[in-house]
Amino acid sequence: MRLQDWPSLLVAACLVQGIVDPDEQEKRLAWKYLDCSNLRNEVDRPVDWPRFRQHLLETPYPENMDAVFEILNRLSTKSASSYDEEARSCLMGVPAAFFYLTRFTLDTMERDEAGRPADPEVVKKATLQYSVFENYISALHPGLINAGNWSFNDEEVFVLRKRILRAYRQLEAKKSTHAPEFKVYVYDEEEVPQLKPLLRSQIYCSRGQWGTDVQVHDYFFASDLQTDDPDEADFFFVPGYAICVLEGNLYSLDEVDELYKDLVTALPYFNASGGRDHIFVFGSGMAQSVFQSWEEYIPQSIVLTPETELFNDFAWVAIPPYRPFKDIVIPGSLDLIEVIAALEKSKPLHERRFLSAFFGRADVARGPHPWVGGVDVRKELLALRELPGTEDMKFGDGATLEVMHEAYGDAKFCFVPRGKSGWSLRFFEVIFAGCIPVMISDKWELPFEDFLDVTRFVIKWPSTQIGPQLIAYLRSLPDSTVQEYMDEAKKIRCWYFYPPKARDHSPAAH
Repeated sequence: MRLQDWPSLLVAACLVQGIVDPDEQEKRLAWKYLDCSNLRNEVDRPVDWPRFRQHLLETPYPENMDAVFEILNRLSTKSASSYDEEARSCLMGVPAAFFYLTRFTLDTMERDEAGRPADPEVVKKATLQYSVFENYISALHPGLINAGNWSFNDEEVFVLRKRILRAYRQLEAKKSTHAPEFKVYVYDEEEVPQLKPLLRSQIYCSRGQWGTDVQVHDYFFASDLQTDDPDEADFFFVPGYAICVLEGNLYSLDEVDELYKDLVTALPYFNASGGRDHIFVFGSGMAQSVFQSWEEYIPQSIVLTPETELFNDFAWVAIPPYRPFKDIVIPGSLDLIEVIAALEKSKPLHERRFLSAFFGRADVARGPHPWVGGVDVRKELLALRELPGTEDMKFGDGATLEVMHEAYGDAKFCFVPRGKSGWSLRFFEVIFAGCIPVMISDKWELPFEDFLDVTRFVIKWPSTQIGPQLIAYLRSLPDSTVQEYMDEAKKIRCWYFYPPKARDHSPAAH
């Protein structure tokens, strides 16, 4: 078998669910020595990673591909876990090889007379190769990718990812047999350079809770809804990863504000409608308040956000920025691996041991909004465990995802209280664990309530009524009713999960 032909087989056999459980010593060494120089004197390793890195630094692409092929061929002849095992010791070695393999596949694939990929299977192969790369490296801060210096940087990763998405868009265009109902123009950093700092580290920002911003950007960029002609566009999408570049310490809150102000004033088609046809996405509890000057710069623009209430850290913001007449509530982002793990832990109703489950803490940050006030929902909820007869109610804090998923999948009801803000990613996690959400967040509007009857799979409980009456109500529901809730949730939960991208293929997903 030729090396260029085996990536699909490789992915089917071993596609990453992350690096396989390194111990603490391995973690320290892998993250401390991103250049893998600590392995220089280890002669019995399958791959001499320091030598491979040096070759990449000294040999330009594509002349370096012989070494890449040799490394991957050597690992492919070993066990399916050999990639994980090597990545435990040399964090960037395996992804470096797959970075260049993906690039090579894209560069050498045949194209039709319109410049589009001629063979969809080659695009799939490239995305599978890229999937391995991204799954290994997505936890790395862009500064670490650059500091590792494996002959490519975060900006080159961004370009490679964009090429994958563009290839899929071109394939969609070839398959399309009808015009979309509306068209969206997606701003690009080449057209508007002010976008560039807000799109830093796309891989790092694409996973976990921050991934919403990237998920929506990916969708519009690769969709057949996209048009390259602004004159035929019904809407204009403005990408940006505000919460990620803030929480990733790339920029401060004030710097994010300045970046967005510079961006909005540079958008060439914004003023034609006063921004009313422009779409922004802010996928965190801060919502558009992460852009502190939003009311001055984008007051009429459409905002996609999971948040409809207030964010506790912004004590001075007393009116929710969410405007139901123009803004759209969207789900938070769950990684495919999280969804699969939750599904695997979901037990049939008759096997569930607990009445309820809740993992979380009560503290000042997760209490009532400092200015508006209200019930300390979590404090009241945690007080339930002091009541007699609550041994079948599971409470915890600081647990791993595996422990939480196991508890959610073993309980009939899962409490979803207000935290730092109104919305909670927990809601989406428990839905996939087959646990009925008991939502205690009075002002959080769930995504798609306009057409999903949430009363059929969610229990909304007022925050002023947390006490024995809540427990009594849950116990009063017969198993037949509980099963109806669970069945309805199973029917609609796909609405709360962003479709896995082609590069997210996993054996467990099939």
